[in-house]
Formats: sequence, structure tokens, C-alpha cells
Amino acid sequence: MEAVSFLRQRLSVAPAVGIAMGSGLGGLVEEMERPTRIRYADIPHFPVSSVKGHAGEVVVGCLSGRHLFALSGRVHCYEGHPLETVVFPIKVMASFGVRYVILTNAAGGINHNFSPGDIIVITDHMDLMWNIPMKSSLGLQRSKEIYDSTCRKKAACAAAEVGVTLKTGVYAALSGPSYETPAEIRALRIMGADMVGMSTVPEATEACRLGMKVLGFSFITNQAAGLSQTPLSHQEVIETSLRHLGTVKKFIKQVIKNLDPATTGT
Repeated sequence: MEAVSFLRQRLSVAPAVGIAMGSGLGGLVEEMERPTRIRYADIPHFPVSSVKGHAGEVVVGCLSGRHLFALSGRVHCYEGHPLETVVFPIKVMASFGVRYVILTNAAGGINHNFSPGDIIVITDHMDLMWNIPMKSSLGLQRSKEIYDSTCRKKAACAAAEVGVTLKTGVYAALSGPSYETPAEIRALRIMGADMVGMSTVPEATEACRLGMKVLGFSFITNQAAGLSQTPLSHQEVIETSLRHLGTVKKFIKQVIKNLDPATTGT
């Protein structure tokens, strides 16, 4: 793969842990030591995001004493990208040797017990994007446990170690880019969804297909449509992410430390 060859020529380490960061969460890379930053636009065939809050960089460096492969920003199907393009960065990660992938997103809270600032471990998802053909290699993975239960336990331990309250929930992915209507949110709640967003499911499914262990987190940035007195906006998502970024960074750094196979023996 041309993109992998390009990165290997520029990176001196091959991290076992990778992370893809959603809207407003890219500030985590500023904590990395000795980072090597490469713009998506400079990597052969790598998709470039057009959404505010997605920097568009591969950043490889050290975090919590561990080597980390970070995707600072992602692309979405609603930007006009086909599915294979959306999951291309995950394929690059896997080819580069990443064994554990952490997928983060900013999401709207459907569960009445969720509030802006909450961190939710994804236990399962609903693919309502309608863009993964059942006959494709992605579709064939739908019956498997995509979000690794052992990794979820390690995340719970990390939360306890740094004093962060962690909740669990089911993530519903819709195609976007418009936010959901109140009627759609009521239907999603009846179906069993706890939070809603426009990403993560394609990457999680592909990572699982490629044999990577997947850990997913939703960061609640707003209450979903019909649950809030104010109109939803992407600016609200970014501002809420920035207000709570310190807590998120503290937690993610401990998760990365706990997931590293050199220390876990897995």
C-alpha cells in the first residue's frame, strides 16, 4: 500500500495502539511527546476532512510513555466520500501494525441519564447509515462482537484509576449531515439507542474485520433534538468538547497506558 510505504519512510516506530479522534477532540495530540506530524493531504490516497474541528493529520509520538498512532480528524460519508474512502485510514493503521484502535466521537445524548461532558463506552452500535452492503466484507462482520469486551474492562479500570465517571451505551450512526428530528430521536430511544452521531460505525466494522481490537467512546456534547431548549449546532459540539477536553485527555492517556500489549500481556 503506497500510503503505508510513505509513512514507513518518515516514521521510526510502529505503534501497537492507534486512536481516531472526533470533532473537537484533536487537542489530545498536543500532549504527545516527540511527535511526527504528517498532513493527510501529503499522504498518497489519504482522504482529507472538510469539517471544522478535524485537523487532518497523522501524528505519531509518545503518550503516557507509549508509542501512539493518532488520526487527528476523520472523514465522513456525508462529505461525499464513498465507504472505502472513509475506512482507508483504518486499513493504513492495520497495515502499519496497529493492534488496538480507539475510536472517539462527539455524540448527542438520547439517554435521559446522559449529560454534556459525559464519556460513554460504546458497547454496541446501530448502523442506520444504510451504506454497508450486506454482501460486502464489512457487512459480513455484523454478527460479531465489534467492541472488544476485554478492552472495555481495561477502560473501566483506567477510569477508576484517574477518578473519571464512565457510562456505557449503544451508539446509533446516521448518515447526516443534518441533525435528527425530535421524532427520529424518539424512535431511536424506543429502538434502544443511547447516543447518536454520524461516524465511527464504518471504521469500527472495518477494524474488526481486519482483526484489530476495537474500543469506542462517545463524548456527549449536547442533548439530542427534542431534549434541549436550544437549537443544535456544530459550534456547540466544538465548544463543549473544548470545555471538557482536560478530563477526556486525562482518561484517554490512562486507557492508552492500560491497552499497551507490552504491559497487559495481551
